[in-house]
Amino acid sequence: MHRPGLHEGSSLVLHHGGVDDYADFGRLCSAVYVAARAGAVDCTAAFDLAASWLEDDPQDPDATELATLSLDCARAGQPRMAEVALRLLAAHDFRPGFAEEPGLLARLEEAMDMVNRDLAATGVHRRCRLRVHDDDGLNWPVNAYVETWDGYRGTAQGVYPGSGANPVWALVDVAEDGQDAVMHSLWAAWPLCPVHGLGAHAREHEGAAVWWCAGGGGHAVTPVGEW
Repeated sequence: MHRPGLHEGSSLVLHHGGVDDYADFGRLCSAVYVAARAGAVDCTAAFDLAASWLEDDPQDPDATELATLSLDCARAGQPRMAEVALRLLAAHDFRPGFAEEPGLLARLEEAMDMVNRDLAATGVHRRCRLRVHDDDGLNWPVNAYVETWDGYRGTAQGVYPGSGANPVWALVDVAEDGQDAVMHSLWAAWPLCPVHGLGAHAREHEGAAVWWCAGGGGHAVTPVGEW
């Protein structure tokens, strides 16, 4: 599912040269993010982050302030340093992954449980599981994906970490990826609308995650997890 600001998540920046630079800078962003969320940023890491942005944009006000705070490295300045670091990361398109925000994956796991309920309710008494792609050692944000009981997975890019930031997004995106995987395993449409016999699809409707049927002009069959 396309969600602006979620599906292209990356802790990497284009002006940092090759793969090694990407990996090193990704690790730096990740470390600063985690520390800033805890309210205690390492001054050296903060300065390195600020300096990297100032090389590209010497007038960046947040990078300038972060560099100044990190050079001073006063205990009293830690809360402000954390605030500025997080704002700088957000402004430059850093999006935390599962490593930085484990709660994102936990919410997707809860959504997987709900989709498994629908599997059982529709007569498929096997469970899917949520897995996470390997980052290949590059420290890139990685997606989760649904895998069926017999090893099938969907053909799309999986579920982005940002989907776990909202319970409705989590349900819709896990259900969508799970449906793709399940249909590969069953070699049949799933789930089917009991009224029209058409394949239903996960979508957000009136603030909820639902299975939607296009029959009869379109209607919600049931909330995801409540088949």
